[in-house]
Amino acid sequence: MLASQKMRGDTPIPKKSFRYVGPSRKNPTIKRYDCFPRSDCGFTLVELLVVISIIGALVGLLFPALSAARSASRRTTCANNLRQFGIVFQAHAENADGKLCSGAFDWVNEGSVTDIGWVADCVDRGTPVGEMLCPANPVRATETLNQLLTVEMSAFSDCVDPLGRPHGIDPDGTPLINPCRKILEDGLAPLSEQRVNLIQTRILDEYYNTNFVASWTFVRSKPRLDKNGNLVAKTSSCPPTLKSADASIGPLRLVVVDVAKTPASIVPLLGDGALAGSLERDIGELPSGTLTTGTFTRGPVLKSSLKLASFGSGKPQDGAAGWRSVWGQKVLQDYRGFAPVHRDICNVLMADGSVEALKDSNGDGLINNGFPQASGGGYADEVIEAKDTQLFSKAMLRGL
Repeated sequence: MLASQKMRGDTPIPKKSFRYVGPSRKNPTIKRYDCFPRSDCGFTLVELLVVISIIGALVGLLFPALSAARSASRRTTCANNLRQFGIVFQAHAENADGKLCSGAFDWVNEGSVTDIGWVADCVDRGTPVGEMLCPANPVRATETLNQLLTVEMSAFSDCVDPLGRPHGIDPDGTPLINPCRKILEDGLAPLSEQRVNLIQTRILDEYYNTNFVASWTFVRSKPRLDKNGNLVAKTSSCPPTLKSADASIGPLRLVVVDVAKTPASIVPLLGDGALAGSLERDIGELPSGTLTTGTFTRGPVLKSSLKLASFGSGKPQDGAAGWRSVWGQKVLQDYRGFAPVHRDICNVLMADGSVEALKDSNGDGLINNGFPQASGGGYADEVIEAKDTQLFSKAMLRGL
């Protein structure tokens, strides 16, 4: 089409490319048009930079909001997982003489992990714990996996059954292999390929993994004390440590929660797990070096030193200077196994099924429930972040 034809009024002008700007000064009968939109005529570098800067500013404004929304979503998912576990624990109590769980998910201190422990309780009831990790926690595995990778028979005390139930046959004819029993009976070498493959297929693939940590009260309930106020094991050959199941009354019972003066809404069962170590070998999709969390919190320790209370034979039982007073007034639960992974918030499942958000106000990565800075626990100050009205912290729920 000729340029002269484009300028005549009787020639159709594409609206997409041209804009009418008025009659010609020399000849009013001729209409003048200009390029439109501007993209058809090009744009300047200044205009491009302005657009980029505007987009950058908008992204800068939106990013914190998107990050906060993502964090809130992860925290909600984490809390929902904890609530699902709480439902399983209530169901377990109805069929296990009132015990909320069968113990800790800890091979060395509890026994065969596919037979005993709160993770096994959940898996047995169809709850895939290994797929219900807290998504906000960078820790993706448990120290129990390192136990399975490296521990040999000599590591177990007489009060722990490391083998568990015998191998069997499923109703459909599938062999049922107890991985803990197979590791020890077959003498599978630590970190060996055969041992790793067994752990992957019989532990990880069967959902025996977590990044939540049990509270000591949940899996041990109450310390077993002798007449001098010292921790003692039920079986003389068992070590009297806070980790030992034999040196405690056993898992928390629902009846104890119901009759205790402490509200069930502040008695912790599970919480977001703190960093405890790293995986010593690749297992399936978990590479070597994957961060691991502990199995349960450290239990009741002296407020001043974070050590187990101990007394000589001459220590009186009652009175202000008696060992009962020490256990009742100078001992706190050590919750350093819990971690505030949700922007300084730690999700904790309580015995009533609720999930509470405990705030790390000073950003030291710990929830201080009453320990002084001088205790050596790594607390940034002495500000109590979880008061006794928010989190049960005494040595035991009921009596000495």
